[in-house]
Amino acid sequence: MNKARILKSSLPLAGIMVLLALSLPGCKSSTNTNTDDTTTTAQARILVSNTYGQTLEILMDGASQFTLTNGASGTIKEVSVATHTMEAKIADGTIIDTTTIDVTQLTDYSYAIDRPDINVVNSWGETLRIYMDGVFQFTIVDDENRWLIAVSLASHFLKATRAGDDSEVASITINVTQNKDYSWTIQ
Repeated sequence: MNKARILKSSLPLAGIMVLLALSLPGCKSSTNTNTDDTTTTAQARILVSNTYGQTLEILMDGASQFTLTNGASGTIKEVSVATHTMEAKIADGTIIDTTTIDVTQLTDYSYAIDRPDINVVNSWGETLRIYMDGVFQFTIVDDENRWLIAVSLASHFLKATRAGDDSEVASITINVTQNKDYSWTIQ
């Protein structure tokens, strides 16, 4: 056997061995030690989202954190373990939402600000038509509930009529003064 033939046949084997040797120091443990995991954090954070319809100033414990335009989100970082008062203010300084967040561990918490909603519950016994401020909103069957979404801060006149003949069966004025959900049960 000549020397050229031996060298030629051993080159593929040598190449494989070199690749294996080079790859061994780069092997990773099956245990992931990545600290960028978003499910746990080394600090508590409050993730804030604004779907209120207006630009809001976000405050935590009375201190301004940032301003969020409608549809935007922001993160308050390095939040201490404690109970924190969150507030949202519109441009004229009116506080439209207040809540407390009890931060008990180093994880993410959320604070979402949206407009008030009114839950309409039909317990009348028949299908009804619902009006808000004189404008038809929806038809609701017996034992169903539906939501009036993103209601403005104001007094709203709600009326329920029979679906068959549009005769009034109930009405109510709801004074929406806070950024919370309201409910009306028709019985």
